[in-house]
Amino acid sequence: MQPDWESLFWFLGIALAVTVFAAVAAYFILRWLAFRIAHRLAVIAEGHMTSTLSPGVARARSRVSAPHIAVDDARRRRTLAQLDQLAWLMDGVIPLPIIGGVGLDALLGLFPVAGDVASLAISSILIIKGAQLGAPPELLSRLIAIQCIDLLIGFVPVVGDLADAGYHANERSVALLREWMESTASANRSTSASSL
Repeated sequence: MQPDWESLFWFLGIALAVTVFAAVAAYFILRWLAFRIAHRLAVIAEGHMTSTLSPGVARARSRVSAPHIAVDDARRRRTLAQLDQLAWLMDGVIPLPIIGGVGLDALLGLFPVAGDVASLAISSILIIKGAQLGAPPELLSRLIAIQCIDLLIGFVPVVGDLADAGYHANERSVALLREWMESTASANRSTSASSL
């Protein structure tokens, strides 16, 4: 009795297609899960680092008077636009479907140590702008913590670079600065309206 080759090939083809589909689905699910876990761990570490840094930043700020820039609405919008451009360049210049995008931060992270340090140097502009605009010590501590966590994540070979691509530290920092600037602007508007 001769085997039915056509049925066997169909069966093997379907089994191969199902296996490939399952492998691709498992890959994307595990990748998504790894990004979620890495992000959650980074947020926890960011919180711990912020609480550790806050007292020191407050003491340093009381000793050194940073040049405070008077901020009107036009300057605030211009500064936020510049910071948004920097965050986009560092975190999302190349759009990707699952993680949102990859920028210079992830690309520089491919060069061990030196790339991560260069990325931190560029991203420190966000911290400097926040200090110049008069951000409170708690916010500055959080910005420092976010950038340090980004640096530490990037130091881990391969896995760290993938997690770094999904962390988007600069976009998180700009969102915090935007929230603070908008709340400060609305508080200033309500104070000036009540004094009239």
